[in-house]
Amino acid sequence: MSFKRVYQPLCYFFFVVSLSACSMLPTDFEQVASHAYSDTEQTWLGKTASNIQIDDSENSAMYLISEGTDAFLTRMALLSKAERSVDVQYFIWKADIIGKLLMDKMIELADKGVRVRLLLDDLNIDSETKAILFAMDHHELIDVRIYNPFSSSGYKAPAALADTARINRRMHNKSFTVDSQYTIVGGRNIEESYFSANVRSNYADLDIVAVGPVVAEVNEQFDIYFNSPFAIPGYIFDDHKSHKDALAQVRQALSAYVLSVQDSDYVQDLRNTSMYKRIESGLAGDNEQLIYRGKAHVIYDSPDKTLGKSELETTYLITLLRSHANKIEHSLELISPYFVPGDKGTKHLVALVEQGISVRVITNSLASTDGIMAQSGYARQRYNLLKGGVELYELKPKAKSKASRSLSRSAEAKSALHAKTYIFDRKEVYIGSFNFDPRSANINTELGVVCEIPAMAAYIATELFDKNLKAAAYQVTLQNDAVVWLETIDDDVIVHDVQPETSWWRRFNLSLYSILPIESQL
Repeated sequence: MSFKRVYQPLCYFFFVVSLSACSMLPTDFEQVASHAYSDTEQTWLGKTASNIQIDDSENSAMYLISEGTDAFLTRMALLSKAERSVDVQYFIWKADIIGKLLMDKMIELADKGVRVRLLLDDLNIDSETKAILFAMDHHELIDVRIYNPFSSSGYKAPAALADTARINRRMHNKSFTVDSQYTIVGGRNIEESYFSANVRSNYADLDIVAVGPVVAEVNEQFDIYFNSPFAIPGYIFDDHKSHKDALAQVRQALSAYVLSVQDSDYVQDLRNTSMYKRIESGLAGDNEQLIYRGKAHVIYDSPDKTLGKSELETTYLITLLRSHANKIEHSLELISPYFVPGDKGTKHLVALVEQGISVRVITNSLASTDGIMAQSGYARQRYNLLKGGVELYELKPKAKSKASRSLSRSAEAKSALHAKTYIFDRKEVYIGSFNFDPRSANINTELGVVCEIPAMAAYIATELFDKNLKAAAYQVTLQNDAVVWLETIDDDVIVHDVQPETSWWRRFNLSLYSILPIESQL
């Protein structure tokens, strides 16, 4: 037997072993339990929350946030009033103008005695963000945990190759809670495109800020995830120690950055919003009509979903959402940026139409989407959906509204849908992180709030489907048994027989992805 024939298998063996070692979750540490504070009624936020509820402790009170600068200022305004705790949980956190302003404020709060807990998914954390987070984690009142990390070494590619099944499952949950009194839940990640801070792109999204019993439910969800075996403390990572003495430097760098952006266009946009005053005087200032009151329930996947446990073995959000969808009698209105119903979902939606239920969907167009692969899964089903009577609308890439303030400064600006909102009979509405696709249903973990508040459901449906739909979206329909896109400009209707505002190359890529067997991962 030649040396080469022996050497090659040995090399392969040691390579696989090294990959496996890189991919394993660290286990040689003590998981320190941490829980949300429950005695915060006497904080400033606790007192304002109590005033908002007006002796109605059984119901929650909520305010809708669609505009990006309002969404950012709400978070900053809540932080400015924090006295006891800040708990945040996100899929994406970037060290851009949004991420840095928030992190600077969190360090300031920790210096004043406020406990800060951050739980972030590992997939999208870049080196700059991780360096800041690990420096922050050396603060005695800041606890950073990374969900389902690729490895403790920080090398992502080897771990992804050796442990694909685990790495494929991500935490997509999004919540922001201050003093256990106010919470924000919705579709936004912490990155500038979600907050009207990028002049080239803006995601149309929706958050709710809430007080009342729903906050305790968000707290419970956060604690379950923060204390799960997948939430790995920052100090476990190999490069954590290298940031031991970096906190003072990061504090100084962030403070300098905050000063440097005080005259930026984005900060000027912030100064032009009334949201901060609304938070200071209550949830929505003096306008009682902006506050919705009623039953609200937090629904979420169990972290056990990350273990690959099935819907029969553990709690899936889609199971909980299904109980609301099954009560529909008249209408189902879906807003989902990544709409991949698959064969099963398509048959279900068509069956609803056959029962006399109106089904309408708003999703991204090929021109507006940032996910062509997901769009390919939707494109495969588009004809069958239309044939079955489902109404389809696709967002225009140049749709402008008050929710895209910063885009008015750039001719290259593009809008994209990112809100995940489902309206049942205009009586109940879900708002959260759950996309209508296989990845949200079966792979990633998700979070959202179901509001049993007809006034809220009707308002959202009216604004999105009744008032602004023709101006903001193409209507997709069938003419002579072929898919076409109708664009309404003023009172004129233009018929497109190819997907509007797209290049042949983009359409070619869509067609290519459409024939690949990847739908279960979309």
